[in-house]
Parts: sequence; structure tokens; C-alpha cells
Amino acid sequence: MSESQVITLPDGRSLCYSTFGTSIHPDRPTVFYFHGFPGTHHEGELFHEAASQKGIQLIAITRPGFGGSTYQPNRTLLSFPQDVLALADHLNIQRFAVAGISGGGPYALACVKAIPPARLLGTVVICGMYPLKLGTTGMMLANRMLFYVASWTTWLAMVDNFKTIPAVDWAAFQEDEGRILKVVLKSGREALQPGPEGAAWEAYLFGSEWGFELEELEVQKGRLVLWHGGKDVNVPLGMAETAAKLIPNAELRAEQEEGHISLMARTVDEMIDTLGNMLKA
Repeated sequence: MSESQVITLPDGRSLCYSTFGTSIHPDRPTVFYFHGFPGTHHEGELFHEAASQKGIQLIAITRPGFGGSTYQPNRTLLSFPQDVLALADHLNIQRFAVAGISGGGPYALACVKAIPPARLLGTVVICGMYPLKLGTTGMMLANRMLFYVASWTTWLAMVDNFKTIPAVDWAAFQEDEGRILKVVLKSGREALQPGPEGAAWEAYLFGSEWGFELEELEVQKGRLVLWHGGKDVNVPLGMAETAAKLIPNAELRAEQEEGHISLMARTVDEMIDTLGNMLKA
């Protein structure tokens, strides 16, 4: 695993990232990883071993306003693909895949919209967030309040949801001496060190119009997989099911007995395998 790295973007902002799996080389299979909400590139640590075994370099990016990545006023979901391309160009990486986890899901779909398919070879979304208009039935009340309140206020109150998560997620947090929980807490703490402004704006983005419709996405068969758990109360499975129907050629893999965190824990190897196959094809 590499130490945290920083590049200066064309507009002068700093963008933080770190590399997991293999070391950086322009010709190695590459996946750009988008963390959850709130979070930082440290989440990529959870995929280091699987990526190493498959010979994949996984480059995790911290979004603007979190951790050491400069806050970007009035950014949109479609602003982020330009940051991804800037980093890819900086590292001389021409072709790659992307993976978005939870709150990183909308940004993975934004990349499908904004990045030419000649460069973006595949996309995976794990327990991803989808437009609220797809329906929030089954979503925990704290999350629904967060996205709607953030649309008209400039502050964000972080809610402790650990007491209400499904048993399957709590069990996943405790496995391997609490490894996932430690990484998530570390990532979340660093994300909010600059203050709540970045998180507040991101919650606003999730609850607003995204700037593109899911039906507009052009996806080749086998190039987009949506994974979701049937016991997910952060983002209910129904949202992913509707999204899969709207996006042409999207493949939905529903794991009925998994939750939000447990899905990520149980599908690490399969997710890396899927991304590796996309890159080979």
C-alpha cells in the first residue's frame, strides 16, 4: 500500500489518493475506487489483498471537500469525472475501470456518463446510492432526513446509525478483529477533519437532480454491474432494482441475505475478479 499522495489539478485544487494492490505502472490493469459517504481514499485498504492477488492496481481517490482534497464550491456529480481523468493522465493511465461503494456509486455512474468508453472499460457499483426519485421505501429514517434536510440547509449533523444497522452488518463490522469498522472509522474521521462543508454539499447533491438521467447512460453489455443486498437499510434493494431496469445493459446482482456493509465484505474477491475480467475484455 502506498502512502497518501497529492496532485495539483489544473484549477489549483489538491486531490488526494493512494494506491493499493500492485504498485503504479501505466500498463497494469487499473481500477479507480470511489469511497463511501463520508470517507476518504483510506477505504481502499479493504481491497488491497484481493487486488494484489489479481495483479490489479487500485487507486482510491478522496473526493473534493473530504480529508486533504480541496473543497470545490458548487461542484456537481459530473465535475468529478474530470478529476478522475486528470489523475489518470497524470499517471499515464489510458484505460481503466471504476468501482463506487455506497456514496461512491453516483460518481461511478457519472463516469459512465462523462468518460468515453474507449477509456472507461468497466464499472461496478456496490450497495450504491441512487436518485431519491426511484423511491426510498425501506431506507432508514436518518438517511432520508439527511438527504432531504441537506437540500435547504448549509450544515450537516452526523448521525450515529450503528445501533440500528442490521445484525448481518454488525457481524461484518466485528469480523477479523473489527478490521472493516476500524477502516471505516479512520476514513470517516479524516473525511470530516476540514469541517462539515464537504459532507453537507455531497448530501445535497445526492438529494438533488443529478445532472443526468439513468436512461441516458450508454453501456455495453457486460460493462456495468450493480451489486446490492436485500437487507440493506442504508439504500434499499428496490432502488437498485429500478436503476437496473432503467440503465440499458446493466446487470443486477442481488444478494438477498446481505446488508450494506456485509455485501462489501462478502464480495471483495468477486468484485475484483469482475473488474479484472472487464479490463481483460
